[in-house]
Amino acid sequence: MFMNRKRLSDTTDCESSDPGKCKEQWVEAGKNYLFVLWGLTMHLILLWGVLDVNFHSPIIRGLPVVPAPSGPPAKRLLLFVADGLRFQTFIENPPPYLRDAMKNRGVWGISHTRVPTESRPGHVALAAGLYEDPSAIFKGWQENPVDFDSVFNQSCATWAWGSPDIIPIFTKGSTQNVHGRSYPSAWQDFDANSNQTTRLDSWVFDAYLEWLQSSVAETVKNQNGIILFFHLLGCDTLGHAKKPHSREYTENMNYVDQRIKEAVNVTEHFFGKDTAYVFTSDHGMTDWGSHGSGLPTETETPLIVWGAGIKSNGFRQDVEQASITPLIASLIGIPIPTNNEGALPWQYFDINYHEYLARSLLSNVKQLAHQVTGNRAVNCENMDHVDWRETQIKEKIRKAEQHLSRRNVMAAIRVGHEAISFSKEALSYFRQYERTRFLICLSIMWLGWIIMLFMKISGVVKREYVRTSLLRLMNVGFASLLIITLIRHIMSTCSNWRLPYYASFAIISAWLAVNTIMTSMPVFSERSTSDLCIDIGGTLVLLVLLFVGLTYRFAFSIGILLLMLIRAAKSEDVPASVIWTSLALCLFPLLPAVEPEPRVYIVMIGACVVAIVIVFIDALSRSQKIMEILRLVITCLVYIEIIDGRHWMSWIILLTTPLCIWYYPIETKKRILGIMLGFFCPLTLLSASYESLFFVTLTINLVCWLEVTSTTSRSLRERKITEDLIKAAFFMLYVLLCFFGTGNMASISSFDPSWTRHFVTVFSPFLMTSLILLKLSIPLILVGCASYSLESEECKKPISLAVLFLGDCLSLPLMYCVTPYGSWLDIGSAISKFVITISLPCLFVLLRCLSRPLMKVGFGVGLLSQKKHIV
Repeated sequence: MFMNRKRLSDTTDCESSDPGKCKEQWVEAGKNYLFVLWGLTMHLILLWGVLDVNFHSPIIRGLPVVPAPSGPPAKRLLLFVADGLRFQTFIENPPPYLRDAMKNRGVWGISHTRVPTESRPGHVALAAGLYEDPSAIFKGWQENPVDFDSVFNQSCATWAWGSPDIIPIFTKGSTQNVHGRSYPSAWQDFDANSNQTTRLDSWVFDAYLEWLQSSVAETVKNQNGIILFFHLLGCDTLGHAKKPHSREYTENMNYVDQRIKEAVNVTEHFFGKDTAYVFTSDHGMTDWGSHGSGLPTETETPLIVWGAGIKSNGFRQDVEQASITPLIASLIGIPIPTNNEGALPWQYFDINYHEYLARSLLSNVKQLAHQVTGNRAVNCENMDHVDWRETQIKEKIRKAEQHLSRRNVMAAIRVGHEAISFSKEALSYFRQYERTRFLICLSIMWLGWIIMLFMKISGVVKREYVRTSLLRLMNVGFASLLIITLIRHIMSTCSNWRLPYYASFAIISAWLAVNTIMTSMPVFSERSTSDLCIDIGGTLVLLVLLFVGLTYRFAFSIGILLLMLIRAAKSEDVPASVIWTSLALCLFPLLPAVEPEPRVYIVMIGACVVAIVIVFIDALSRSQKIMEILRLVITCLVYIEIIDGRHWMSWIILLTTPLCIWYYPIETKKRILGIMLGFFCPLTLLSASYESLFFVTLTINLVCWLEVTSTTSRSLRERKITEDLIKAAFFMLYVLLCFFGTGNMASISSFDPSWTRHFVTVFSPFLMTSLILLKLSIPLILVGCASYSLESEECKKPISLAVLFLGDCLSLPLMYCVTPYGSWLDIGSAISKFVITISLPCLFVLLRCLSRPLMKVGFGVGLLSQKKHIV
């Protein structure tokens, strides 16, 4: 409280007695705010830019529609999508009707999906033949961020029944030919104790049977190009709640099988035999009931096709998920969607339809050729001349048409198949054409920011002698380069502004960095050679271990041991408490990664450990012990499901956490203990295994470390950049250990709803993801509070900026590891590593800013405090 009054008094004195000094402080504060704004802009541009470069939206508007050939084998198609049904569980014990369709009535195979293996991307790939537009993530995968073409749009009419999260994707904003109905969103309950999951699928089939009784079905009885879409959510819901190897999951799969048999029999009785059927899934699921990443159990889904125009010999042909789109379009004779990138699996068709198949392949080639031309135009490549790849595609189309005119159908099919493969390669080339130039611009921009950040944390003084002419020439040169870049693009016929945007930010960032270097210089204090070697060498070795730890978790255990050695080498007193708690922390990265399936006994062991700490620790008063024991008992009762906490109890425990923390004294040790006890209960409700034990061990280790180093750090008045960097490396190690200590949750979208079952079970993507982010943030909050407590009044620049500097340095090489090529697991892992390294330090800095109220606010301290600067 005295400190807050002193700061307020200083500000008042400045305003009243020394206007010049006050003006300088306001100018400095303004520069700090601009620096923070520029840093935030750089991080957002880099994060979005790397994803944009590698996974740019594949949607190009205005492409011509290629007409479908006449004489399709089927008038209508029934599309059954069993959401969350993985191939492994399906093939181990296939249900009877679909097994008969596989062996005796049609063809089948594995449909390979791509990350993210979520419902929306899977359905877009099935219906539109393209892989998800990345901007859809900002709308929770629930709405169309842009309009895209699909088989539903191209059909004469489509009727769809299913989940309110999927059906509106295709009906909202679509033409009048797409009709959809959904059940209430409250039915999507992931509660493991709920016995009403089958109604999700039964409602869909009942709605279809009801539709058959309506006059609408009579009007389209003899109409061509009809699609009937069944979205079946039961397997996905039970997979999350009961896991995909459970009896309930298999029973739901068999129930769907029975209802499909009923629907097929009724359809053929009503419409006749000119109907095709497709059964598949949008994504798979892991053994522990999650999906979103690239494991084979998530990317392999079943595909069964039977009915009109399909072979009936049990032939197997694995396909990419996007290839189902041209298959659906070709079976019922509708145009292939304009942005489709799938290849028609011609091996599925019956031999009697080979001529029609050849013409369908030719339509597929022409549709892909239009995309190649469109992507070349978007990249502004060879605007005045046709690229040789387009010439090759046109030549292959001409050859296929010649073979068809001569009735050489099989030769036309072979040429068409080759042309599709070549067209997909050309399409991939033009989509990645400017990748190198984009990455160079992003690298220059990022290096400029890193230089500015280094100058900020090292402290700068103005150079005594600045060559004004050289500085002026530099400013004119960069300004001219920026203007020339923009004018050159405006004068061109290219309408794609992506590269000029990135190039402009690269020029501005380099401009600011060079200007900073020319007008100021970093401040380095004199250090002994041994201290410099320890600080610089230790920082570099820890950075290498952090880089390795992103792939191999055991590297973080080595990092903790190295941290102790560095402290000992720096002649710091390393007490036994620090050694033992550090060794305990080393164990967690060696344990198996936490899986979503709850291990109640481990969580209860963590609660018992905290109960012992509460009872025997002397730092707590009697009222504090009673309060914490009461919260802990209620938390345990909610966790073992004696009390249902979803309606109010779990939320009360979560929302009262700050009040419980502020009840503790602001003395560092007691307040950090209060932060641990305050957050322990909500963390326990979100835990599945040893997360709470890790949190307790981390707290004890940090408290022991603070007792050793806080006095030393507060006595230093002279800034030493190398010491700041080694401390930042320590904190960076703790930051990544907080995330990887309990396992690599590489994709936030790969969460399991069972993690949030004590707060919410009805599907709510934003709420569930927010709770998971809170769970990941709680250990980081603790580390941020420890960082705050180490900073002295004389040290106005927080160590968290040095943590940000090291994280940004680490993200630079990882930027080049992100690639759209390779296995789906490799792609997902590369994205995760980059996003983690660039976002976790930023999250740490943000939480470090929020640590002040947690560390300094209390019932005896004013809630409002003055602060001069952000950084």
